[in-house]
Amino acid sequence: MWLQTWTRQLRLQVQGALRSRSFASKAHVAAATPTLVETRADWSGLPPVRLRGRRHLVGSDSPGVPEFLQPPREGYPPVYVPAEGGAFSPEDWAVSTRDVVRNVVDGETGAVLFRGLPLLTATDFSRFVDNAGLKPMSYGGGTALRTNVTGHVDTASIEHPSISMETHNEMSYTHPYPEKIIFYCLEPAQPGNGGESVMVDVREILRKLDPSVVDKFRSLGIRYYRHMPESSEAFHGFNSWKDVFRTDSRDDVKKYLTSRGMTWRWAEDGALSWWYNKPALTLYKGEWLWFNQANALNADYITSHPEYSSARRTPAHLSPFHTYYGDGSDIEPEVLQHIRDVTWQVAVGFQMKSRDVLVLNNMYIQHGRLGFTGERRLLVYLAESNA
Repeated sequence: MWLQTWTRQLRLQVQGALRSRSFASKAHVAAATPTLVETRADWSGLPPVRLRGRRHLVGSDSPGVPEFLQPPREGYPPVYVPAEGGAFSPEDWAVSTRDVVRNVVDGETGAVLFRGLPLLTATDFSRFVDNAGLKPMSYGGGTALRTNVTGHVDTASIEHPSISMETHNEMSYTHPYPEKIIFYCLEPAQPGNGGESVMVDVREILRKLDPSVVDKFRSLGIRYYRHMPESSEAFHGFNSWKDVFRTDSRDDVKKYLTSRGMTWRWAEDGALSWWYNKPALTLYKGEWLWFNQANALNADYITSHPEYSSARRTPAHLSPFHTYYGDGSDIEPEVLQHIRDVTWQVAVGFQMKSRDVLVLNNMYIQHGRLGFTGERRLLVYLAESNA
């Protein structure tokens, strides 16, 4: 009898332990999937940020440029924060953002801001983006001054801090170009010191542009022209072609240019010039989008740069970059200014906070940066598409 009683008690203990383990396992699974909630961001208290007449912002003296930058509108960009605390890894949070990115960034909105994620270092951000379900791409062939940090993560442009960078669709001047771009704020600018991240919906730009301007660009396209020295010191610190293509092999450069149907020539001093035509609009998800860098890569950018006063006398075809109409004719200064006026009229911007992660659909949303003082450091990750 005692043996039967002991056996029954043992069986109950084992069953109880198994049930407890099952509950613990279920709780662990639930806890391993952190959740995000959309929150209302109050942008109304942001101080005014001057645009018109802003120093080192090309075209800012135009009466068509708004006096001040607009703050973000309610719900644009939408802001998501962690729903609860917990010891979750960057990989865990990456998985939890996938549905938001798919529904919001891939959808009509085209942008989302994640705040409060426990991403403390560049390595944390790298782990996060590597598990976000995206297909990374290299920045080889890009125009901005950047350095690789870790894995597929680079610094955002390390252009002179005083200059304000016009908004643009990332790498729209080449192919492939990223469908998404993700910014991570490692070190924010201090309040009042500038460095606002700027966003513009290209669909709004297209609606406001003069139809005759759009028609001419649609007909002729854009010729992107690049000129890079063999050494970055040869042109006031701009990238050399070795920096741009991340190689010192001319054969590798030739393969890159040939594969993309570009025309090029080598100069006796080792400098490289190359050019190619691209459409000014692109069809994406059944909709025509204004998708180019006609103004942002025009050589008149040099005239606003704080360090290159001597370069202002440099012919456009010997500047680091320049744009023409696709037939090789000059884009009229008044057309470039019209594009800038319209763009700034529909732009919004804000200072990113520490650990902010801003995800943009590069097809819909242009991005830029206003000049700043002091310290500011953003990292960037480019993705071709969802993996």
